[in-house]
Amino acid sequence: MASSRKPNPLDWGSSSSVRGLSLAGLVLLALYGSILLGSLFPIQLLASAWQLKLGSALINAAPFPLIGLGLLHLAAELDPQDSLLIQRRRICAQLAVAAALGFLLLVPLLSLAAVAQQQQRSADQQSLIRRADTNLQALRQVVSSANSRRELRDRLLALNGPVLNEADQALPLSTIKTQVSGVLDQAAAQVSRQSQQLPPASPLQLLPELLRNAFASLALAIGFAGLARSGPSGLSLLAELQQGWIRLRHRRLSLRRGAGGKVGNREYWRQLEEGAGGEGSSRR
Repeated sequence: MASSRKPNPLDWGSSSSVRGLSLAGLVLLALYGSILLGSLFPIQLLASAWQLKLGSALINAAPFPLIGLGLLHLAAELDPQDSLLIQRRRICAQLAVAAALGFLLLVPLLSLAAVAQQQQRSADQQSLIRRADTNLQALRQVVSSANSRRELRDRLLALNGPVLNEADQALPLSTIKTQVSGVLDQAAAQVSRQSQQLPPASPLQLLPELLRNAFASLALAIGFAGLARSGPSGLSLLAELQQGWIRLRHRRLSLRRGAGGKVGNREYWRQLEEGAGGEGSSRR
């Protein structure tokens, strides 16, 4: 007599295949960890450049743990009797709670790091320009106070100023000073142009990068929350948050209704009557 059992499309034939699927998920999680370790060193917690590098690594490589966690869930659903698969899913799903919260915290952290890096770059450029102005002032003072060609040459060399060759040293001191002053005027004009071309350190220039990082971090936080398990209810962290939000809305609505009844809020009752009338007419 032929068997009437229908083939199950999810029947993989053996638990070893399902465990291989779970193992693939663990490999993806380990790969993500190795990528993060490569971005951690050298550790510079207070450096904005290090924070941005680590944040970029966290976001760009995040599909690996998401897919890995999904494979662990899938393996546990395919063979719910395997205690090893259930344990793997439970541990990794609990770790996903921290991952969801971490990606949520990345939104302000990366924004602050990007703004701090922009301000640091602007401060460094301004510092270079100030040093160049100070050096030019010192060179002008040397030119005006030098009493001999040799003294002028030595003091210019000490300040990394224009170099006087043998032909220049054969000229009168006044001529040499005029030529050096012309060179310094050209250098001062170039420094002034560079100072005027420096863009202002405005956070609006970082808006595309900030929005991209914020959107990616929020999307990843939602993704991990959908795969995370934090309690014995069996619901995902995202589902628990949705239920909590629904309960909070109902509670607020109940409080508003109770407060309106106590103080006799006529406007509130009028809106309820209009809503009831509209609902009744739509039913008819």
